[in-house]
Amino acid sequence: MKPSKSFFLLPLFFISFFDQAYAVESEAQREAIIAPRAKRFYKSSRARQYLSFGGSYSSDYNSKDYQLNSRYLYQSERFVNEINFEHQSSYADSGSGAAKKYDVKKVELYDLMLSTKARLGSSMNYGVGYHRTIYDKLSTYEYDTRSAIGIGRMFFREKLEADFSVGHRDVKNYGAKFDFIISWRANFKITENITFIQRAFWFLDNESLDNQFKTSLVYRMSDRLSLELRHNFEHRRYEDDNKRVNNNFVNRSVTFGVIFDLN
Repeated sequence: MKPSKSFFLLPLFFISFFDQAYAVESEAQREAIIAPRAKRFYKSSRARQYLSFGGSYSSDYNSKDYQLNSRYLYQSERFVNEINFEHQSSYADSGSGAAKKYDVKKVELYDLMLSTKARLGSSMNYGVGYHRTIYDKLSTYEYDTRSAIGIGRMFFREKLEADFSVGHRDVKNYGAKFDFIISWRANFKITENITFIQRAFWFLDNESLDNQFKTSLVYRMSDRLSLELRHNFEHRRYEDDNKRVNNNFVNRSVTFGVIFDLN
């Protein structure tokens, strides 16, 4: 049976992009800019669409937190479009004694992310775009906006993709700055049974340089069983507020695993 054009996914889909939106971003936040362009164009005349909604509520003796999440993904031969939206409200007791206040709102956050990857005509070139706005009037930064636009090309029958983007970020109380992003994705068969896979990016601005390489060798032993050797390398270099250079944020890991194909 062929898949239907649209799928509506009701289980909770929780994405948190807003952790610590300060002058120096985390690896996860920067990787979130690259992630949408890693999705391939869907090789079918029919488009794929996904829509999901979710939410959560948590509380303890003096606080409570609400979160609502939604995601929309569209994939076709020419476009990969994604929308993520999140809203969070948090309440907590404040002060003590006669000045104590109960259920004081601490967070009123809205987080919207839009991304697109579009094939340019019938060529092997494509354009990429990204925008994210975080707004919380109760926070120290109040708003955090980031946009990026770039161009890429596919090589070797779409087994290799490489792109370059220029981005701009503006955070209240921290100012604005430009950055440059280079990323690529490769998936090659070395032999009939060995496949090389890599996802990598460089992220450069006037204060920092991040790079990450995720590389795998997959050996297919049978139709249902494969072995994988995975290597991950991350390096962060940035200047702090006192213009001191920190260059020792390096993470390496090697993982060996077994893959079972259940289909």
